[in-house]
Amino acid sequence: MKNKAALFSMFLLASIVVSLVVSGTAMAQKKPVVLRLTIATPPGDFPQTFRDEELAKRFNERAKGEYVMEVHAGMALAKLPEFMDAVRVGAVEMQFSNWGMFQGMDPRLGLLETPFLWASERACSEGMKRMAPLFDKLMQEKFNAKVLGMMSTGGLGIWSQKPVKTLDDMKGLLLASVSPSTSAMLKTLGAAPVTIMFPDIYESLSKKIVNGSAQSGHGGNVFQFFDSCKYYTAVYMMAAPAGHTINLDVWKKMPPNIQKILVEEVTKAGDFMSDVMANKLPDMDLKTFKEKGVNVYYLPEAERAKWAALFTQANEAKCKEFGDLGQQFKKVVDEMNKKYPYKADKGQI
Repeated sequence: MKNKAALFSMFLLASIVVSLVVSGTAMAQKKPVVLRLTIATPPGDFPQTFRDEELAKRFNERAKGEYVMEVHAGMALAKLPEFMDAVRVGAVEMQFSNWGMFQGMDPRLGLLETPFLWASERACSEGMKRMAPLFDKLMQEKFNAKVLGMMSTGGLGIWSQKPVKTLDDMKGLLLASVSPSTSAMLKTLGAAPVTIMFPDIYESLSKKIVNGSAQSGHGGNVFQFFDSCKYYTAVYMMAAPAGHTINLDVWKKMPPNIQKILVEEVTKAGDFMSDVMANKLPDMDLKTFKEKGVNVYYLPEAERAKWAALFTQANEAKCKEFGDLGQQFKKVVDEMNKKYPYKADKGQI
């Protein structure tokens, strides 16, 4: 009897050990949850692709294999106009883009591309740190996405094949535009906008389908507009706010500690971007301008004020149209503009 009891105990112990080994092996082989982040900028771009690759490295180190972020640059997983829908349906888990271009899907996003609303890059860059909570409800309701953070990616100037120094120089100028807001702004300024997506602007410039493009200095450098355009007017016509979002269902399944890590690392990415935009990128872009023979013209404060005056009434009406969101947005803008007014210098490139 004792022998049977001993044998049973040994069998039970062996079963437990085997169970633990199998369980431990299964846990060890458990695959991490992959977060695919799609971005428009090409591989090797600084600062944007670099920013998100560093974001992924930091996140992956802290997530310790439970979650893994992959950066897919150059629209490898989805074309830019599809970014919001791709996240909404879960075709990708995360995206980074300039949200204003999606205002056709929700007009409230048009606030982010209000012409001549922000006075300077510094104003927009600091203001974006306070915008994520304002747009999170919109993103959750309309795009099944959670806002992780927002930041500035520069402001629109004018790349052109002839000098642009006054409003008269804008008359009839064929300029590439990537969004409805940009097109409407260019029409008001007297230009003739042509809607063209980022990847196709270079070819359109080289074939002289257009005479220039409404684009930031750095954006034009990235897409090599300097091959066709030897003039850049730094005027800060329209800010280019952007942000990271994640599929809401993916977000809700995340453990709280992983959520915290992700938000913290996106915040660091925004801080990095603010520093680069203010303290590093202007000098880098000016170096490229010089190497490529691009003439830079800083639009004087008085001349820019004339351009901005064309939009004052419409901008006030637009902010009122979107109720509480518009008023909170405008409040932040006014505070930042007072702190960082427009100056005709390299900070607006």
